Amino acid sequence: MYEYKLNQFLKVAKGSIKASKLLEKTVEKLNEDALLEVKDILMKHDTVITIGIKNTGQINKKYIKRLIDKGKYVWHTIDFMSEGGRAVDDRLINPLTLRPMTGSSSATALNVLYGINDIGIGTDGGGSVLAPALSLNLCSIMAKGMGLKGSIDRVSTDGIKFVPGIGVISHSFELAKESIFTMLDVKEKVIRFENIKVCICKKGEITLPDGKDMREKLDLVLSKLMDMKITIGEEEFPDFENRENSIERMNEIFKAYDMVITCEGPIDILGLGDSVFGTLGSFAKSVQNKSGKYMVKIANMLNATSITLPINEVASGIVITSKEGLEEGMAAISVVENLKDIYSLPDLYYRYFKESYLRENKDIIFSL
Repeated sequence: MYEYKLNQFLKVAKGSIKASKLLEKTVEKLNEDALLEVKDILMKHDTVITIGIKNTGQINKKYIKRLIDKGKYVWHTIDFMSEGGRAVDDRLINPLTLRPMTGSSSATALNVLYGINDIGIGTDGGGSVLAPALSLNLCSIMAKGMGLKGSIDRVSTDGIKFVPGIGVISHSFELAKESIFTMLDVKEKVIRFENIKVCICKKGEITLPDGKDMREKLDLVLSKLMDMKITIGEEEFPDFENRENSIERMNEIFKAYDMVITCEGPIDILGLGDSVFGTLGSFAKSVQNKSGKYMVKIANMLNATSITLPINEVASGIVITSKEGLEEGMAAISVVENLKDIYSLPDLYYRYFKESYLRENKDIIFSL
């Protein structure tokens, strides 16, 4: 146990060093007292959980306080938001795809990827939590449908009024789930899967940017859902190119179903899912429509709860979206609990990013 706690302290210490190197890039402010707080936490608990928070007034401090009051969370960084809350961040590069980072919560997602923080808390208007998580093969839960949301109305670049949802990004689905329940101050409930109805698209209806059929990429997930006795139905999906029309169609589907499941990505590799860019002519619009974003673009505007679960393909994952309601969101989380082990990422992914604190730099001056 002593060695485990020592490793926890080492992880945060090395994370703080890395965060200090990223000041004015992904990190706006670093908690200089974090290590003192970590020491106190590890005197009483077996583990410590570091938090990065997107710098926006939409995240009520009461949610952060509920985490801190648990006695094992410590805020570590305040993270930059993309300029104007734009869907791409032209200051940052995605280290997996070498393309511009996705989403206004992109800095928060990057700080999780690199193991600086165990969880990142961000806001989502048109995919700003879900899409950056997908683009980095991370888990995320955007819990607006469960009541976790901001308080100030915003208007999207395509003229849709919305209130941002609040979500969590993490390497660990378990940590994301625990933090969501803690922020909401609710307890997990037992869900009867046989009462759940899930909707998917039909074969041949949606072709992803990599040329693969979305429905076929859901086969592993559907097999697991059938084992869970969940009812599965197929419906005609929107093309997701027009956000307003897509919202209207998905609202119709949610009248008959509890959840919608999609496979999305690769995010912003073969296209660029930014509506500012997409307004500049038909060619720009065609590139925008190859961004690999579908439900993630509208989940918050549906007042839904939406969860990303990475698959073993770059910048891609399963997206599980439930209609509005606390119990509906809990049901989606329970479903994902049973899906999370279907896919696994390469060990190199974790060694290079999440566990990079273990890597020695071996500077020349110390190797003499």
